[in-house]
Amino acid sequence: MKKSLMTEVVVVGGGVIGLSIARELSKSGKETIVLEKNERAGDVTSSRNSGVIHAGIYYPRNFLKTKLCIEGNALIYEYARDKKINHKRYGKYIIATNKRELSNLEKILTQGKKNNVDLVKVEKEKVLEANPGLKFHEALYSPNSGVIDVPEYVTALEGDIQHHGGLISLRTSFIGAKKRNNKFIINCKSDDHFAIESKYLINCSGLSNEITLKNIENFPTDKIYKNYYAKGHYFKYSGKAPFSNLIYPVSGKHSLGIHVGFDLAGSMRFGPDVEFVDKIDYSFNESLKDKFINSIKQYWPEVNVEKLHPDYTGIRPKITKPDESMRDFSIEASKEHGVKNLINLQGIESPGLTSSLAIGKFVKSLL
Repeated sequence: MKKSLMTEVVVVGGGVIGLSIARELSKSGKETIVLEKNERAGDVTSSRNSGVIHAGIYYPRNFLKTKLCIEGNALIYEYARDKKINHKRYGKYIIATNKRELSNLEKILTQGKKNNVDLVKVEKEKVLEANPGLKFHEALYSPNSGVIDVPEYVTALEGDIQHHGGLISLRTSFIGAKKRNNKFIINCKSDDHFAIESKYLINCSGLSNEITLKNIENFPTDKIYKNYYAKGHYFKYSGKAPFSNLIYPVSGKHSLGIHVGFDLAGSMRFGPDVEFVDKIDYSFNESLKDKFINSIKQYWPEVNVEKLHPDYTGIRPKITKPDESMRDFSIEASKEHGVKNLINLQGIESPGLTSSLAIGKFVKSLL
């Protein structure tokens, strides 16, 4: 006989978005269960990115992405301090490596000002004091950009959920959901099959979103946005890092460029690039090294190519088509899709990590 549980909220997906939502709801007194199909929470998109805390510079003023990133930036720094999570406010320089990029740099500055983000144009000498060897024409400085230890952040979120009575069910796959007597009957598979009866269902299953939504009874197909898998590679740099700040070249359509990032030990890495792929595959294409070297040499001609080594890959769940300009986060409730008590999150890519605590608060307000 199939086991059955009862709860108030089920969250599908245990990345930093699902965990932040579950933390906020369990804190507010709602009995919450997180379903995570992997061995560990936060083990997919959440831990396969740059770990950067963004400031909210690049996105249109009216985007939810902008509001949640700016709010989330303050929240995540405060949370990291309170929980003693390893993090560092490195500050970020956005640079134009040639004269053709100067107009784009000016547009970024204008957008940052519209968004009320702390962003200023800086003298070349100031940049070079902490970043010798950098080659560029002009630069902007964002003091509120930084890096956080994502595994430590995930652990802290898990601890808060459990402290407030929530449950994180690992190695548990969402099979499907249907509505009966105004409740969701959610079928799951762990060691065996079981069902959960829940008032609310929150979908933030990231790369698996399309599959999840196709298995929710009566969810409208026109509200299932196609996931475009944007794969990115990261190369690490061995030896002492010559730079002290995050360095971002002027951004492209689908990424913030092959930028200079750091881990919390101070080791330097470069990436990500962007390649749209048809399937989830984290293998590393080492032949991309020449592409990385050519890009890096645009702003750091003295790079020692022998010190550049493959690190890891990640895949972002974009709902923006490869030939389309940026789309906003999609966080929809029943007024958008018609299924009562279902909150559906799609296209939560960068700056999702930065925005995560703010997304938790926003979803709580939708309930």
